[in-house]
Amino acid sequence: MSDLIEQGEKLILRSSDPAVEKVTGYRRFLIGFDIAQADDPAAFCIIQDSQTPYWLTDVQQALRPRRRVVVAAERLRGASYPELARIARNLTMDPSVVGRSHLVADATGVGRAWVALAEEKGLKLHKMQITSGEGESETREHGRLFYNVGKNRLLGDLNSALHTGALQIGQFPLRDEFAAELDSFQVTFAETGRAKIEGGTKGGHADMAMACSQALWLSDHSSLNCFVGQSKLAGWFA
Repeated sequence: MSDLIEQGEKLILRSSDPAVEKVTGYRRFLIGFDIAQADDPAAFCIIQDSQTPYWLTDVQQALRPRRRVVVAAERLRGASYPELARIARNLTMDPSVVGRSHLVADATGVGRAWVALAEEKGLKLHKMQITSGEGESETREHGRLFYNVGKNRLLGDLNSALHTGALQIGQFPLRDEFAAELDSFQVTFAETGRAKIEGGTKGGHADMAMACSQALWLSDHSSLNCFVGQSKLAGWFA
């Protein structure tokens, strides 16, 4: 059968037969960037998101199930804002992902100054302000678009994706530490009944996991023309 061709994000099976029912797959990389507060390390996480075409019959193509895998996560200790901007740019311009990478960065608190610096240096990114609760909204300030997403929503969706298999954890150097961050999350309830999710290890305040939750959110965002689905919450934080 024909070889798989990559055209940017698109995955295409080569065929010159006009009778073939063709489909187009994709492979993209979502990069979540969590900006450090105080002495905590910054962190990033990369999710590979793909749906690959294959030959169902000699004249018909189909798409395999969507697959999202965490392929990298790392803490960035002691890096200055300009250094973090260079790291983020290098991640998006790496030959293995260039032209098919999308970056979302934490613009909450000190992150707001960092995203302003990153944009001044020409870095294209989605700016997320992490709020309390489970809501999601958009705001514009001086022509700049910010996505306001509740922390509980981010972590609840991450929980669900991991439990249902919609997101898998691949092999990378800090895999065990990343898994430890995921396991560290606990839910507490205020007297009002409002849930609060917190986590952290000796290595930091679950920075890689938060970066992952941002990348996962971006993977389903309408601006990327992505598949948007829902899956049942699995109670991972119990």
